[in-house]
Amino acid sequence: MARRAIPSTNLLSRVRVWFGLQQTEMALYLGVSPELVRAIEAGRRKPTTPLLLALRPLLPHLPPAEAAGALPLTAPPPGLPAPEAAELDFRRRVCAQQADKLGRELAAIEGRARVATRWAQALPALLQAAAETVPAPDNPDRPAWLADWLTRQARPLPPAAATRWHLLRARLAALAAEQAALADTGAEPAAEA
Repeated sequence: MARRAIPSTNLLSRVRVWFGLQQTEMALYLGVSPELVRAIEAGRRKPTTPLLLALRPLLPHLPPAEAAGALPLTAPPPGLPAPEAAELDFRRRVCAQQADKLGRELAAIEGRARVATRWAQALPALLQAAAETVPAPDNPDRPAWLADWLTRQARPLPPAAATRWHLLRARLAALAAEQAALADTGAEPAAEA
């Protein structure tokens, strides 16, 4: 079984997570190896001055360090007492499972929209920093590549994502109404096995 990674609290990791980047994407942006990014996030290496300078345009868009992990968790919808009839209890559990799945999909769309907004807010400073970068002799195309990459990161979600978000909200409302109707049956809770 794969181990779950423990989130890092260092600056590089905060920037990467806030802007929704994988370590390989962060490495591409910084022009360093993914191994270096992993080593810095794990605390085995210190960020270099050029790396910190590359991060500088992103820093004003980060939330304060103490607020970074303080996003409120959404409480699950209030549970409905299990009805007396097994079929009604089963349907209630099915609705809860479907709502949970749809809620995760909805949260993913909202997360992608927040990340795109963060990139859009940071884009002018990032493009200015990229334009001021002197291209390395061995990679003269990097500034143009970087500007294009940054612009793609800041693209808003397509209209299809907004449509999907509204449809998911409607389905969640319908599932919630069905769960509420099942709770109003006044049935006794089913015995847990």
